[in-house]
Order: sequence, then structure tokens, then C-alpha cells
Amino acid sequence: MSGAPALAPAVSSAVPRQHAWADQNAKYVFLLPAVLYLLLLGIFPLIFSVYLVFSSWQSGSGITFVGLDNIRRLMVDVRFQDAVTRTLAYVALTAGLELAIGLLIALALQFATIGKSALRLALALPMLLPPIAISFAWKLLFDYNKGPVNYALDAIGLPRVTWLSGQTSALVSLVVVDIWQWTPFIALATLAALESLPTEIYEAALVDGAGLRAVLRDITLPLLTPYLVAIVLLRAVDAFKVFDTVYVLTGGGPGTATELLSFYAYAAGFRTFNMGFTATVAWATAILMTLVFLLYLRAFRRIEEA
Repeated sequence: MSGAPALAPAVSSAVPRQHAWADQNAKYVFLLPAVLYLLLLGIFPLIFSVYLVFSSWQSGSGITFVGLDNIRRLMVDVRFQDAVTRTLAYVALTAGLELAIGLLIALALQFATIGKSALRLALALPMLLPPIAISFAWKLLFDYNKGPVNYALDAIGLPRVTWLSGQTSALVSLVVVDIWQWTPFIALATLAALESLPTEIYEAALVDGAGLRAVLRDITLPLLTPYLVAIVLLRAVDAFKVFDTVYVLTGGGPGTATELLSFYAYAAGFRTFNMGFTATVAWATAILMTLVFLLYLRAFRRIEEA
């Protein structure tokens, strides 16, 4: 009986220590599933893809180390070089035209007083539709014999266009579909940026007697430029990775006229299950995207400093 009081303080002090340890380390317990998820579905595939760049893994055979063979094959592949040029042209056309049209739409919506919410909802609808469904719809619209687009050209006396089977018109068709679906994204994002700009500057400019054109040129566009740079960068990244639209509309054809980098990786690697070469194309695309966007940001900084 005499020893019981001596044990009580030790037990009572151990309980708070256990609670303190649990409070301090509970965050790691809750973070563990996310860390495991990243390791299994993020970091491991990334490391494995690097290993595949220097390996050969084809159907019916195991993974064998081949050194720089995949890189050498890619560097001398004219089809890859054409795909790079075509992809850069596609990204420049889509991002540039979407920026111009989206900016005009955003400016028009900013001054709209009636039905602004309904117009925003209508603009958001193309972005909510699956790209596969949109591609099939546009494939019907571009049909040479029965498509509404050629029917409209007939109605105004213009010749029909082989939208999906011409060397140039096929790529133009992909650009049109991308513009139709993703211009609303740039318009809505730009509109949000416009509405976040400080109103005091505009009030001061109006008091000083500045006209609408001067306000747009000297106030709105300079303040909006950082937002536009980020918005265009997001769209360009997405345009670099386009695959489903090409797959449904043209299948990379006619010939290789619409074979962008993502479709080239599929055609050159996945169709033959050459995973080593496919990983090489994927990493080459990632490196190219990084270089292009670094040059893009550097050009923007030079313009901003000037």
C-alpha cells in the first residue's frame, strides 16, 4: 500500500507524453497515404520511364538495355522532326488565335449589362463537353459530301473544301476545333482578370479625360499582360498534348499531315508496343515544351523590362 502513491505520478506523467507524441506525429500518419500515392503513381513511373529511354521493351520480349540507340533513332527520324515543326505551328496558331478572340470576347462581356451570367454559362459549355464527343461532332460537320460546313459554302457560291483529307485543310480543321472548344477558357479567365483590376486607376483616367482607346492601350493591356502570359502558357501546355482530336478527326493523316508529337508517340511506339522508343519521344516532348516555355517567359521579361 505504501508503494502505490509513488507509482501514481509516473503513470500520470507518461500519459501526457503519449498524447503529445500522438499530436505531433498525427500529421505524418495522415500524409502517409498521399506520399504512397505519389511514390506509386508519380515518382516510380517517372523513374521507370527514364530507364526505358535507354532500354528496348517490345511485344513478346523482355526489357533489355540498349544505351543511346533510342535517342540516336529519334534524332535522325525525319518524321519526328516534321512532327516537332507541325506541333509548334499548331500550338502557335491555337494559342495566338484563342488569345486574340478570347480577349475581344472578355472585353465585350465586361461592358455587357444584360444577360452577362447567361453569356458566361453559354461560353463555359464547350469546355464541359468531352473532347472525343466534340471531335465526332466536328467530323460530321466537316464531312465533304453531307457536312453542314460544305453545304453552307455551296449556299454562298464557294467551292467545297476537303476539310479532313487535304494536306493543309486537315491541320486547319484541328485548329478550328481547338479554337471552338478552348477560346471560352481564355475569355472567361481574361474576364476574371479584368474584373480584378483596381478601379481607382480607371476613375483617375476618366477624370483626366482619357478616351476609351487610351485607357485600353495604356492601362488595361499593361495591367492585364501578366495574367495573359499565364493564361496562354496554360493553353499552350494543353495544346502540346492534344491527342484525342487528332485521333478521331484525321488519324494523323492524310499521310502524316496532322501527326503532332503526341500522335507520333502513339503511332511510332504504342502501335508496335515499343515502349522504350515511346518513352524517348515522351521525354523529348517534355524537354521541348520546357525549352519553348522558358524562351517564351524570357521574351516576356525582356518586353516587360523594355
